[in-house]
Amino acid sequence: MNKDNLNQIFTEYIDKFEFVNDAEHMEYYKWQICREYPVLMKKALEASAEDLPIALYEVKKCTKNVIDSYTQPFMGLVELAKKEPETVRKMLIDLYADDGGDLSVLMKLISDFFEQHNVLLNKYFPDSFLYKQNSHSVSAMLFLNDPEHHYMYKAVQCQSFAESIEYYNDWGTGDNIKLDVFYKMCDEVIEEIKKCPELLDTDKRRFDGRLDILYKGEMHPDMEKHILLFDIIYCCNVYDLFNKISYNKLSSKEKKEHLVKQSIAERLRQAYERALADSQKLEEAYSCFVGLLSNIGKIKHKKYGEGKVCGVSRDYIVVEFQEKKTQISLPMCISNGIIMVDNPEYDEKAELYRDVLKRYNTIPQALEYAMRELKPYEEFLD
Repeated sequence: MNKDNLNQIFTEYIDKFEFVNDAEHMEYYKWQICREYPVLMKKALEASAEDLPIALYEVKKCTKNVIDSYTQPFMGLVELAKKEPETVRKMLIDLYADDGGDLSVLMKLISDFFEQHNVLLNKYFPDSFLYKQNSHSVSAMLFLNDPEHHYMYKAVQCQSFAESIEYYNDWGTGDNIKLDVFYKMCDEVIEEIKKCPELLDTDKRRFDGRLDILYKGEMHPDMEKHILLFDIIYCCNVYDLFNKISYNKLSSKEKKEHLVKQSIAERLRQAYERALADSQKLEEAYSCFVGLLSNIGKIKHKKYGEGKVCGVSRDYIVVEFQEKKTQISLPMCISNGIIMVDNPEYDEKAELYRDVLKRYNTIPQALEYAMRELKPYEEFLD
């Protein structure tokens, strides 16, 4: 490990401390989340089966952007808890079991969690691009719950940091990284953090009132400085703390290839998020009109005239016209203005959702295509 480079990173972090914690950036929020998360998780694990999904959603909200990315792994736990609350509860209890400080035990707990989660995912959301757990999401759940004993892993950020301090031991890639190798790097950096009085004094400003904090909230004391370590790793990438050090970087060819793939990955991510937004809006439309039309007695059809609503699903409306029941497509008749309803809310919602209802056949395929195109480039997304 190149300690000169590491100390230069510390210097850059100290110099930019006010900036990264100002009213625009507020990076101190990580300490606040680490304080709130274990309290909310404890409540969730003690909640009834019926209330578990709601309680887990409160945990998700407190994590902000720390765990969930475009694949929404924590939201997946919320959705799976709606299906099998006691299975999800046990998965989390087992994940948080005492490992006795033995990383091999911890790796087994993580591996078991992945296996159980994948069983549920394949059962309830087969072939879905959403909700997949990964090394980052699981490490984040462990870290936020107990930052004194765990480190948080983000592939791109941690690899870049390791490269900058010339730490070349390979912890692998994918869902089951070698925690002993990654934790060893973190432990060595923590030792250097604790030897740097200027950095420790800067860190104290978070707690003693010297830092002007816009959004007040209790912060985790971070006695072992694991949150500080992750903040430094994060800031290295986001705020360019590498700018005054030299280290063995990727070759020009490798860097160019990497940047091209990152650009492609970002473009595909944006396309995926647009497709996902359309899919979610279409689901909102179905839910809205099933509820709205189920409570309306009559509609007027352009061809068949006035009819009585007998049943509504997300695909069809069953209407009785002159004592004859007819099944008509819900998305088509609403998007094309084929039916009229004497209800101002209906007109408002029809206008709001017309675009996605017109594309009800193509939106699922577009989302599936976007998922498939993005998957080979996942590793290039931060």
